[in-house]
Amino acid sequence: MAKTTPKKNPAKPKSKATGYTSLDFTPGFWARRWKEALIIPMLAFGLYWLCLPYGYVLDDQIVITDNKFTQKGVSGIWEILSTESFTGYFGGQKDLVAGSRYRPLSIVSFAVEQTVFGDNPFVRHFINILLYGLCGLLIFRIFSILVTDRQKTPWMLSIPFLAAGLYILHPVHSEVVANIKGRDEIMTTLGAMGALYFALRYLPSQNKIYLVLSGIAMFLGLMSKENAITFLAVIPLTMYFFTKASTRDYLMALAPSLLAAFLYMVIRTNVIGYVLNSGKPITDLMNDPFLEMNGTQKLATIIYTLGEYLRLLVFPHPLTHDYYPYHIPIMNFAKPGTLISLALYIGLAYAFFKLWKSKSIYAWSIGFFIATISIVSNLVFPVGTFMNERFIFIPSIAFSLICAWVLINHGWNSGKPILKWGSLAVIFVLASGYTFKTYTRIPAWKDALSLNGSAAIVSPESARSNCFMATALYELGRDSASVEEKQKIYEEAEFYVDRSLKIYPAYLSANQMKSGFVAERYLVHKNLRQLLDEFTAILKVRPEVEYIQQFMEYLNGRENAEMLTDFYYNIGYELLTKEKARYPLAITYLKLGEKISPNDPRILFGLGKAFYNGGDQVQGTQYLDRAYAINPGLRDAK
Repeated sequence: MAKTTPKKNPAKPKSKATGYTSLDFTPGFWARRWKEALIIPMLAFGLYWLCLPYGYVLDDQIVITDNKFTQKGVSGIWEILSTESFTGYFGGQKDLVAGSRYRPLSIVSFAVEQTVFGDNPFVRHFINILLYGLCGLLIFRIFSILVTDRQKTPWMLSIPFLAAGLYILHPVHSEVVANIKGRDEIMTTLGAMGALYFALRYLPSQNKIYLVLSGIAMFLGLMSKENAITFLAVIPLTMYFFTKASTRDYLMALAPSLLAAFLYMVIRTNVIGYVLNSGKPITDLMNDPFLEMNGTQKLATIIYTLGEYLRLLVFPHPLTHDYYPYHIPIMNFAKPGTLISLALYIGLAYAFFKLWKSKSIYAWSIGFFIATISIVSNLVFPVGTFMNERFIFIPSIAFSLICAWVLINHGWNSGKPILKWGSLAVIFVLASGYTFKTYTRIPAWKDALSLNGSAAIVSPESARSNCFMATALYELGRDSASVEEKQKIYEEAEFYVDRSLKIYPAYLSANQMKSGFVAERYLVHKNLRQLLDEFTAILKVRPEVEYIQQFMEYLNGRENAEMLTDFYYNIGYELLTKEKARYPLAITYLKLGEKISPNDPRILFGLGKAFYNGGDQVQGTQYLDRAYAINPGLRDAK
């Protein structure tokens, strides 16, 4: 056969895609990986089917059951998008936590479900599990792009599949999946990882549609929760470690996410009225756990909690939803927990910079972990609590990859039988342990009583967990038909509220609960003196307790007027006017006294002083004149 001269193609410009051949975008991926595509979501449903019949717990009331915008269904979507995320619950923007909250997308999904399915927690749990399974698939897909197996390994022992499987099984994710409100974490993970996927997809193809999709994914992730913004670091970090990207590539791949972040921040600022600081001081320990610490203690406690995150990844026991004061104790740099944590992070930083140039998978994983945990660490800005298990939902992706990498590359593929079969044993133990722990943890999310009961055991030093347990028991007792059983439950509940107040005496919610139990005790024993003494003790610590005002209104006209008048004078004048200068609140109590004793000179005198010192000199003078007319000796009173 005669040889023919090969036809020369016209010269083409050098492809901008060179250097990306290591990114595995071979067509037909899911057709080849159909078994993994089935197993990963099956793992999610196999674990979390337990929570399908569960109801609403914890913050579900804020975003679903007691959120008036969510309850409107789709007609409430604009209000969800145009207000701070707690507004639908509180009826206005309260700025209770630093930076406020603008995370509308998951709440929008709840509103849509409200219209389509009604108030159906089964459907909402099902969707959470489905989205969690999609998270596992996306993690598997991205790791399949980045990590190509150098040796022949069975599909079930491929690093991407094992990493995704360990991620799905990890018990630390139980809070996010089993608590419906946790959907914001799942959705922000899907958005952020989606932005990374499409940025990588753009590199070899140079198809700008992937840039558009990357920006959209990032925007949706940010609208779910602010955590997605950490991928402004993760995307270039990944490009550095897994590609030979040019400066232009970095700019092009990152630009859509930067634009999405800018757009989100503009919307967020316009909605809540500021960027990070409202200018209002946070005075509640439950919204700023560092209030009672100095600077050194705060830093030491933050470093300690960062070490706790590592511990939970390695050994996820015990688990709790409550890391509020003082489940995490006040730390300093003389305590071993702080020093060990500091040493671990110094070691991670050393390893990162040591392995940076060699583009080691270990360095990438460290960088991913540090970048994604930074936003919830309390180092950048306060997050309203010491820590939470849901905060490592994204950072644990890196941990799962490291586990799979070590077990396969240094175990199964090592060539040494003891390591090869030992790695299989470790995988089995890990998977079994994770599954067992997750199965035993999920039932805690069944209802408020089981959740708070579990937290009261694991977090006995948390004022919040004890208060929430008292609340759950109170609701149980309130619904009890037996008077004897009701009182027994209330006694147990008061034990928890007293424990809460011992930890944090000024805790408003606990003082509200305490006042309720004091009132319940009075209704049984009718001991007015004990009631008033206990109410006085509560008001000295926390004058804002509204239930006391409400109950005193109930007592007016039903109990001894002289004793009640003494109480109103002592609280309204001696405590709130003279001692605490809380004039509007003082007037509230003194006005209650005026209703039953309109001519008591002490009440009139107290009202005069409260009005006068509070800025209403006209009304203050009128009351004082009336008081002096009845008892001229009050002119010399202080």
